[in-house]
Amino acid sequence: MNRFFLVSVFLLFGSLSVMAQDRDFGMWYEINGDYKIVKGLRFDLETSIRTDRNASNIKTFFLEPGLRYKFNDYFAAGIYYRFIEQEETIDKSEGIYEFHPRHRWFVQLKGSLPVYRFTLSARYRFQEQIKTYIKNPEDDIPQWSNRFRLELEYDIKGIPLTPYVNVEIFSPLFSSGGFIIDNWRYTAGAEYTVNKMHTFGLEYIFDTSKVTKPPYNHIICLKYGISL
Repeated sequence: MNRFFLVSVFLLFGSLSVMAQDRDFGMWYEINGDYKIVKGLRFDLETSIRTDRNASNIKTFFLEPGLRYKFNDYFAAGIYYRFIEQEETIDKSEGIYEFHPRHRWFVQLKGSLPVYRFTLSARYRFQEQIKTYIKNPEDDIPQWSNRFRLELEYDIKGIPLTPYVNVEIFSPLFSSGGFIIDNWRYTAGAEYTVNKMHTFGLEYIFDTSKVTKPPYNHIICLKYGISL
């Protein structure tokens, strides 16, 4: 019985250790703003710092300017460029990591449909990303991908608070295996608007990936936005 107990405890802690290696926790901090140029056309700017390793390490920070045109109350399109500083693994066994730039551009299409106090929206992004740190031969090949997000938000009557949920899929383009979904991202959050100008937001994100390690990530995102 004593041996059985010790073996059970060992297996339990071993399985918990394996589960812990499959999961991580991070904090994201985002600031974004938009400025009206002319009717329908806006300049967008977003910056973010993203952490991993239980929020103890800065993994990524980026700056993203772009232009967005709103055709009507239901459809908008934009083009954006993101300059990324990404932590790259130089030698994991020695714990050597360095920041190297990545460049990403994307075209975004977004449609919205209000229903009573709900708004259902769909967002599509077609993007290319280029790495500057080349460790493997495939790193020298630009990464093309599709991103599709479906979101439902609710406008609470009498309160400038908007809760929402969304799910987003990431699919690489030009893959030899055909259509593949290598990343799912589930988000629940809320935004509070002050004076129709300042917005404060809080999100919980559960991210699952087939290409990054660890494959499961729990993320808390703090957001601030300003609209001019």
